[in-house]
Amino acid sequence: MNKDVILQQAREQLAEVVRGPHTETPVEPPFPMSPWLAMSLLQKAIRRGRTDLALIAAATLLRDAPDRLWRRIGIVAFEDIGVADLETLQLAMAATSSKAFRAKLGGEWAVACSIVAQMSMAAKCRAADDLVMAVQHHPSLREARQVLAELPTRDLIAIAMGRDHLPLRALVH
Repeated sequence: MNKDVILQQAREQLAEVVRGPHTETPVEPPFPMSPWLAMSLLQKAIRRGRTDLALIAAATLLRDAPDRLWRRIGIVAFEDIGVADLETLQLAMAATSSKAFRAKLGGEWAVACSIVAQMSMAAKCRAADDLVMAVQHHPSLREARQVLAELPTRDLIAIAMGRDHLPLRALVH
């Protein structure tokens, strides 16, 4: 299946990144802050290209709430990097795919440090997040949201994967 091949390729690329120069620990220790503040700091620091602060936030989350670190990395990848750097997006998804895989690459910190640094340096595009917000809240799409929300998964997949122009596929239902 294609998804298995794609994931394997992403994991191989991530392994190369992890072997790169960004596996040292941050200069400063993790901050004494709540996981919620650390998640916010991580996202904002990555968005602004502040690798130093992003690594401190990652270290804090890895110490206090590692599951939240990996979820937030996935969120940041889609919300802040998006289509601006598809390779980094793919690497982030590989990094979040499996704790066992991260262990094979040298452990949680080696992968976290590498992917957070990569994400901080990546080009950013919030267009996908902006589009989601517009679709969720635009008044003219209210009826379409209600109709689509009631469709079974099979029909939603058919809309997404069909050959016709997407708006036409969605209007059929």
